[in-house]
Amino acid sequence: MPYYTMMFLCLTCLCHCLTISCTFFHLLEETAHPCLSISEDGFTMFYGDEELTQWLNNWDFQDFHFMNVNMYIVLRGRHYWEVEVDDGTEFRIGVAYMDTERSSYLGANNTSWCMRHILTPTRHKYEFLHNGWSPDLRITVNPVRIGVALDYERGTLSFFNVDLEQHLHTFHCHFQSYVHPCFGLDNPGALTVHNSIEAPEYTFT
Repeated sequence: MPYYTMMFLCLTCLCHCLTISCTFFHLLEETAHPCLSISEDGFTMFYGDEELTQWLNNWDFQDFHFMNVNMYIVLRGRHYWEVEVDDGTEFRIGVAYMDTERSSYLGANNTSWCMRHILTPTRHKYEFLHNGWSPDLRITVNPVRIGVALDYERGTLSFFNVDLEQHLHTFHCHFQSYVHPCFGLDNPGALTVHNSIEAPEYTFT
């Protein structure tokens, strides 16, 4: 079962510019699922077996919500961040509208978009989900550091293997409102967000 957290945007650290190096946000522990732990600096989230066992013992099956929305990216233009994941971690990373149903899966509706990693008995499987559908893509080299490029004007959300400078997939969509970054772990592991960095040239060509 995946557990998600939404991002809080530190608006005082945002600049009115089209470059990506001005975008800054961090994880808020109060918006994370109870099974997730957030690092003190607010950039890494953990999902461990101990937290899962403790949470299952206290879970109210009538009150399950995977995310809680606070603030979102409110500046037009381009935004870029990177996500570092363990090789054996199943995850979902993407963006969602503020009114996305908290009890639904990221990418399973028409208000969210995500890249999903699944471990199967034979291979690493990657999906790029929106409204429950993903194109049939095969990624041969498992990305450990993933770049995410959001362009409001062009209506694109792109994913990259940063180490290989490889384009993985681009969603084309007409954003009806602002979105916020979303992150989820589907099994025990860790995920680290890197932002306030300059976007590589290949991400917005």
